[in-house]
Amino acid sequence: MNSRAWMIGLLVIMAVICSSSLSFVNIKTAPIIQKNEEIKYMSTVLDVFDITFDRNNSDEIIAIIRERIEEREEQGLTLFFEKVKGATAVSFSGNGFQGPISLVVALDGFAITGFKLVSQVETPGLGARITEEEFQNSFIGKKVSDGISMTKSGSAGPGEFDAITGATETSRALERILTRGFKRYFETIK
Repeated sequence: MNSRAWMIGLLVIMAVICSSSLSFVNIKTAPIIQKNEEIKYMSTVLDVFDITFDRNNSDEIIAIIRERIEEREEQGLTLFFEKVKGATAVSFSGNGFQGPISLVVALDGFAITGFKLVSQVETPGLGARITEEEFQNSFIGKKVSDGISMTKSGSAGPGEFDAITGATETSRALERILTRGFKRYFETIK
């Protein structure tokens, strides 16, 4: 019985040491993780406007954002205005099939000029294919005055995008996020 109590005590001490160590590491790394997430978001905004920058230089990214991008909140939407070209982008987010999807879309009138995902947690190899460059580039030039719809035909029209094979629910979720977002965006800018 005495050896059992000693073993339980040792396990409790080890659990306290391990959890304290993990808590300490979390406290120390949380600000770094937060800054990296902000830099990633800023990089996505620069990408959607097709602005050249050094991905490994966070100071340069911050400087370019401050110099060239104006960010505004209007009626619950985050809007970005590129000061040199006069371009506009908007941030959308919503629920995907597996979890939240966040993206930034640049527009010229009713046409998409840039499309980049910020974050997603969709199924790897299926829904996560929305992160592929080819899929994102397929949105460039799409007309979205009436929203955008998904098609499974393989030959999407001007207001449509091709669904990802095997990821219909992710494609439907993206369709909902975009259509709702564009509706709110066009109501806001009127």
